[in-house]
Amino acid sequence: MSPIRRTVRTSTRAFLALPGSLAAVALTLTGRPDRAARVRERLAGAAVADTAAGGWTPGRVLGRAVLGLPLDAAAFVLVGYALFNSVRNLGYPIWYLDTDYRQAWGGPTMAGVWAVHAFGWLLCLAVLLHWPVRWLARGQAALDRRLS
Repeated sequence: MSPIRRTVRTSTRAFLALPGSLAAVALTLTGRPDRAARVRERLAGAAVADTAAGGWTPGRVLGRAVLGLPLDAAAFVLVGYALFNSVRNLGYPIWYLDTDYRQAWGGPTMAGVWAVHAFGWLLCLAVLLHWPVRWLARGQAALDRRLS
């Protein structure tokens, strides 16, 4: 798997951990523990593919949601920030064409401003998704392995 594809996959799993955990808790509390276990298995993915029997019991689903809340929330915020700023910086001409962009970084032309914002953000995005989000995803995977 290519590094870019692996980073996108890891970031997606890290981002979806919080809403997925909340959905699994809701399913558990409404009497659907089998569906909650399937949601947790899909979210955990390869992290628990080789674990022994036991699986996601209702108590483990609730425990994972509570114990993983700090990791899941941090990953959700970081990846959400990355998505928001990707749209904002890569689409700079769309959002800021009617402003005075001549004084912005890369000015006085819109092409220069867009190039500085786009390439600068791509560098920040690579760093953001490579280290902090990957570390959070490893923590989430370790928690999934321990609780499954």
